[in-house]
Amino acid sequence: AGIIKEQVLRLNTQVEKVLQLAKIERDNIELNVEEIDLSELIQSISTSIELKVNDKQGVLFLDLNAENPRIKADKLHLTNILHNLVDNGVKYSKQKPEIHIGLKNEDGQLVLSVQDNGIGIPKEHQKRIFDKFHRVPTGNVHNVKGFGLGLFYVKTMCKAHKWNLILNSELNKGTEAIIILPLGED
Repeated sequence: AGIIKEQVLRLNTQVEKVLQLAKIERDNIELNVEEIDLSELIQSISTSIELKVNDKQGVLFLDLNAENPRIKADKLHLTNILHNLVDNGVKYSKQKPEIHIGLKNEDGQLVLSVQDNGIGIPKEHQKRIFDKFHRVPTGNVHNVKGFGLGLFYVKTMCKAHKWNLILNSELNKGTEAIIILPLGED
């Protein structure tokens, strides 16, 4: 009964995501933009992120060296982006996950990176990794749960905020997602 309840809750969450994404695809994205100190935001959610990482006996590293971490963004969507990227890093690690979240200023912008030591993404799948419902085959389909919506959501939210999203991945060496955000100064 417990497993059934857990799966029903998971399915409900996925249905909600699909509905939200349908709304997003119709260009009905309503961003609640506010000025955010991204360093403070990452630190405030690091405890919940660390719980996910520690669940698999992993380690979370924060490298928040930005001198100016202030941006304008929708806090809820930005938080979801971070959780999605960390979730993928944890889910796709065969060994103990090592998640590095970095934040630095570069060329008048803020650079956010989430790097893992997971299985990486084969070159032939990297072009489609942000497509809705696309999942990279991992061999055991029951091993990793999901519907292929996480990275589609990340890409969609980055696009809505006009942020650049870059993905670097090497098979068996891990993946790094980099988001380049303009500073929140007017």
